[in-house]
Amino acid sequence: MSKKTVAIFDLCVTSNSPIGSCLLQMIRGLCEDYQFVVFADKFENPAPDRIKWIRVPLPEKPVFLRFMAFNWLAPQYYRNYVRVEGEPQIVIGTEGEFPNCDICYAHFCHKAYLKRFPNKASFPRRFARSINRRFNASQEVKAYTHAETIVVPSKGLANELTQVYGSLLEKKIKRIPNPVDVEHFTRPQTFDSQLMRTKLGLSSEDVVLVFAALGDFDRKGLKPLLEALAILKNPQAKLLIVGGNHSEIKEYAAIRDRLEIAEKVVFLGFQSDVRPYLWLSDLFVFPSNYEVFPLVTLQAAVASLPIIATKVYGVEEFLQNGVNGWLIERDAKCIAETLKVALTDRERLLQMGVAAHHKASEYNKTVFVERWHTVLSSLV
Repeated sequence: MSKKTVAIFDLCVTSNSPIGSCLLQMIRGLCEDYQFVVFADKFENPAPDRIKWIRVPLPEKPVFLRFMAFNWLAPQYYRNYVRVEGEPQIVIGTEGEFPNCDICYAHFCHKAYLKRFPNKASFPRRFARSINRRFNASQEVKAYTHAETIVVPSKGLANELTQVYGSLLEKKIKRIPNPVDVEHFTRPQTFDSQLMRTKLGLSSEDVVLVFAALGDFDRKGLKPLLEALAILKNPQAKLLIVGGNHSEIKEYAAIRDRLEIAEKVVFLGFQSDVRPYLWLSDLFVFPSNYEVFPLVTLQAAVASLPIIATKVYGVEEFLQNGVNGWLIERDAKCIAETLKVALTDRERLLQMGVAAHHKASEYNKTVFVERWHTVLSSLV
């Protein structure tokens, strides 16, 4: 019996893209059972002999133009594909990137975010992000209406979509929590933390906090974290910041310098491999104001780091306060108080890190792939 064809639409299906990396895990796990064809600007094809990639070329910047261009170009590439190969049995689109989909894979609710959170970034960035959010909000409603199934990673996003778009969506929604590659992110026994620390100017006595995000530092809560570090006044507390583009790093470096904590904060910029920075650290801190299930928190937990995070969607499902981390308010004083408690007992941090690893390991890629197989099987 011939394999069913599944078309997938996403800008970037790569390991360093939060939603793209999830799709990549699903494709790897099910490419023996389905014929995948991927429409994307970038794709780390795990099996080029079995998986077809149709590149949809996009400009690198600005981000809102990438989304707009994909929304316009992808249907044209799809029509050309259908003329030659025929229609696939299932079409998967992420959020509103391809509204005429059978399965919408949602990792954000742009309409809810626009309503709940004012954009406080600098003007050029605020303007660009406003265009991007509003455009994606206009497209996501089309996808949610057209799709037969909506796959979400968390209970929180499932509830939010039904509140924003109505109870009719409730019957469409299936929850598949994000996967984490446990083997890949587990700290090896051979890893030399001290060597890495020395390269970064850190000592074995320092308590190293790590914050990681591709960008959008305003939403992710970097400013209150920097302010908390200034309040803490602990000379051993050091912060590594992984991610961000040049202009955003420059903006937040100025905030760091204004707070007079330059000796405590290291900006590392974008890193293709975040693991060494997780492995050398003692705590992962993530005071974001909106997430649907931040994959980086699972990766940090599997790396045996206790998590200090706000009660955002997804995190609230696996973070047990006082067991494998701390749930906090997005407030500098609250973050500082939590850090003060955390830094008093390094032995406890190690124990909480072990608990974090065990809990996060439940979100392994095998379970994720099985759940996707169930969803796809129900539609073909």
